[in-house]
Amino acid sequence: MASDAADGPRLIRDGFIPAERLGHPDGQSAASIRDWDKLQRREVPAARSGEHGAALMRWCMRTTRILSWAAVLVVGLGGVAAPVQGQREIRPVLGSASYFPLGVGNRWVYAKAGRGGTSAWKVEVVEAGMPAGPWPFFRMEGYFQGPPRVVRADRSGTVRELGPGGDREYLWYMLGAPVGMTWQLQLAPSPTAGPLGDCVDGSRLVVASRNEVVKVPAGEFTRVVRIDFRSHCADAGITSEWFAPGVGLVRREETSIAGPVVSELVQAELGGVALPRAVYSTTLSLDSPRYVNNLMPPVGPGAAPTVRGFLAVRNFTDVPVELTFSGCQSASVVVENEAGEVVVKAHADDGGCCTCTNLLTVTLLHEGLVMPLSVTLSTENGEPLPTGHYSITVTLDTVGAGDLRPSARLPFEIVAIY
Repeated sequence: MASDAADGPRLIRDGFIPAERLGHPDGQSAASIRDWDKLQRREVPAARSGEHGAALMRWCMRTTRILSWAAVLVVGLGGVAAPVQGQREIRPVLGSASYFPLGVGNRWVYAKAGRGGTSAWKVEVVEAGMPAGPWPFFRMEGYFQGPPRVVRADRSGTVRELGPGGDREYLWYMLGAPVGMTWQLQLAPSPTAGPLGDCVDGSRLVVASRNEVVKVPAGEFTRVVRIDFRSHCADAGITSEWFAPGVGLVRREETSIAGPVVSELVQAELGGVALPRAVYSTTLSLDSPRYVNNLMPPVGPGAAPTVRGFLAVRNFTDVPVELTFSGCQSASVVVENEAGEVVVKAHADDGGCCTCTNLLTVTLLHEGLVMPLSVTLSTENGEPLPTGHYSITVTLDTVGAGDLRPSARLPFEIVAIY
């Protein structure tokens, strides 16, 4: 310990200290945000007093390796290299692939489903900001409610937002931290953050897992990091997020007055890599293969279940595909029973003027079209459909012959509880 102290401050590069080694003052098994900030600035005092400092020093001694590097002092036309002792590196858990990839043009499209219906939302990196060391800032739209945010992510997985004045950074994530590490998420002040932003700001986050397998419409991902949230809002805010290496956010769960809300990655374009891997496809995704009629007395109007999902048409080839609609982007939904009888007809659209007669053309080139849907499984009289097996077919209402319209079908089952 004496040699470390003699060398002055030690440099700890992009490292993490396990929560159980730091003895958080409020009793949690996590490092305090002050200790973390000191680590991120790479300035850690050479000696600390008390059990807290001793635990830190013991762990550093056991888990670090001495870097062999030299400082070159230029004298005239020559130089002398002198080794520097006492410098150590604490490596993060994060691998080589970024869990929060930032690059101009990166785009993610998510489908959100809950009791209130379905919708789609998009995140996009629109431009690069000013550089600050090796980790430049990027302007990102759509990630949290409110205006675009200027963020950066370093190789340790730490994601920070730059404040409006450019003189302060706000901590979002520590995606390379070990399981059990906690911190407080902070958003830069914004007058238009919205209710979700208000409930996200100040949330307490913890690394819950580093090795989950998550399957979403965009694909199946391994070594996924799960971050759990503890919000100060009782019935709003994010509860959990999942991040895949090289992809970023693939799943988000929120709570609301109406119940859970789940967002899943449908498609992404990341530096020339398109997800899902299929380059030209039509996909129908549902929230479940089985739906339940709630016939427990008294049977009310909410007895019939609701199918939620989306139809996605993706074209990540170099050949453009044109889809022409009348008035608005829309789709027809048909539910059939085992006998092939149509028992439900429904409609899904983008909220535009579907009664208008003007033609609307959508060109897909290295992107996709997502049509969310929400259909109650009941008869025209509002009665739940009988138990049994059914199929649901969703077809885009494009102009032209019906057989040429993008369409997809899936089977599902209806059961009942009494």
